[in-house]
Amino acid sequence: MAVTKIDNVVNKNKSSEFFTFMGVPYCKDVKSVNADVVVMGVPCATPYLHDPAYGKANLAGPTAIRRATTKWVNAHDRIDWDVDSSVFSGHLDRIADIGDLDVHLDTAPANRELIRRTTETIVERGAVPVVLGGEDSIPIPVVQGLEALGDVTILQLDGHIDWKDDVHGERWGLSSGMRRASELPFVKNIIQVGIRGPSSAGPQEIADAKAWGVRFFTGEDIFDNGIDPVIQSIPEGSNVHINFDLDSLDPSIMPAVWVPTPGGMLYWHVSKIIRAVSRRAKIASFAMVEYVEERDSNGIAARHAARLAATAIGEVVRNRGK
Repeated sequence: MAVTKIDNVVNKNKSSEFFTFMGVPYCKDVKSVNADVVVMGVPCATPYLHDPAYGKANLAGPTAIRRATTKWVNAHDRIDWDVDSSVFSGHLDRIADIGDLDVHLDTAPANRELIRRTTETIVERGAVPVVLGGEDSIPIPVVQGLEALGDVTILQLDGHIDWKDDVHGERWGLSSGMRRASELPFVKNIIQVGIRGPSSAGPQEIADAKAWGVRFFTGEDIFDNGIDPVIQSIPEGSNVHINFDLDSLDPSIMPAVWVPTPGGMLYWHVSKIIRAVSRRAKIASFAMVEYVEERDSNGIAARHAARLAATAIGEVVRNRGK
């Protein structure tokens, strides 16, 4: 199961120093990993050939998100006010980073197979995959790799619903993620949060999603009612895949996406959703996608993304440690 060495550099001057997400231990071979959480970078899966600019724009995502954590590498013994505990609650040895998967823009089928098999291996090892992306088609094979769990609920945080059957004949691209997930027999629930504004979805896609049983919570729903209705819709004790498209966040804190749309969620909405999911159910996997580094002039968007990924990691290790 090939992974590349961690070649993400500490700064834009291309230092030779390697680093992992927030300084957690590096594991070269995923088959030997012994951890509660396994972080992996995935730059792409099935980028659209008719729009190569989009796929290329996301390739730096894993590097940039890891880079944003370097300021916190020596903060593991400090109190995280969000959870009233030290960062990761002292469980640094229960987290591993395997680096970036060896994927390429022009090898989509092989990319999907590698992502799926790596996810399967992480689950077999009893760990939770945390995926740093990367373009938006990455979660499809990640979810496929969760089959051994037997029963999965998807919580999709996204500005779009991703229910197209195909785009220019491609069925595995970014606009079809939830459609493909709905076809997996072990996916029992899909809850989609943050949808707003003009979208790629037409009446047929929305009708199909509702007919399948999707629960929708728009950006305006979150503004009006908060996150409690979202959390109550998640079955207690279920295995939850959190599918976090960064365009679910408002452009005021996340400008670094391909389609920034007003009216998105804020940091505290997503932080509280992640923490509430871990109390009500089990975070089975977490995939963060769509970061576009060239639109993040001061690095604040990467900092938000990294902080929320760290929140998910921390929730898993804290609950595993109980």
